[in-house]
Amino acid sequence: MFEEIYNEYLLHKNEENREARYEGNEGWYHASGAGLCSRKLYYESVEKIEPTNPPNKKSMRIMGLGTLVHEDIQNALIYYNNIYYNKKEKEEISSYKKKNLEFKIEGEITVPSLNVRGFYDVVALDHTYDEPMIRLYDIKTIGGFAWSVRFSKTKPVESGHHYLQLGTYGLALKEKYGNLNSMSLIYYNKDTSVMRESVVPLMYLDEARRYWHSINQEHAKGLPMFKHGTSPVHKWVCNYCQFKKHCNPPSI
Repeated sequence: MFEEIYNEYLLHKNEENREARYEGNEGWYHASGAGLCSRKLYYESVEKIEPTNPPNKKSMRIMGLGTLVHEDIQNALIYYNNIYYNKKEKEEISSYKKKNLEFKIEGEITVPSLNVRGFYDVVALDHTYDEPMIRLYDIKTIGGFAWSVRFSKTKPVESGHHYLQLGTYGLALKEKYGNLNSMSLIYYNKDTSVMRESVVPLMYLDEARRYWHSINQEHAKGLPMFKHGTSPVHKWVCNYCQFKKHCNPPSI
């Protein structure tokens, strides 16, 4: 009973999120799709078709857990703003000392020249300097196995998808603020609650621009052909793709 009620609630929240973020903006590419299957991006933002394979109930609960962690961390940063940044010096709070670090949460970005739109997680503005230091952060929740692969002591594996996604947000933010000092991924291990920061090189701003330029060029010619490495990037993801029935990929 509880599981079914929770599943129904998650479906409701997913629909709320879709309507609030994407309804009326179906023609934009999603920044969160950077580095993913080119055919999926085409179905989503060029053909603008309805997904034919919604996430299963277990997947929804896993994603729901990640959303809860995201929201809790972001709420902590809002709390920090209210205690340490927004309050005025004249308020008599003995434990309070005004700080120059300000957090922006869940902001919309667009890169019209590349037809890309999305929502960043966190931007930190350090007002200590004459020109604010601007740092971009994206929060990622991952399981223990993915954590062990990413942070392996012998052969750590980088995530090109995550880097391009962050680079896409960075493109818009650099245009908005005139500068961007750093980008980082904040990983949260769902099995152990350990958190770790991974700095992303600023070269991924250019990588993201090149990526979306190539996607626009490819899609101008029509639906991309099946090509391992781009359509799809990894064969196994076809099993979880929301457009699998429409796409009908080769046997995997």
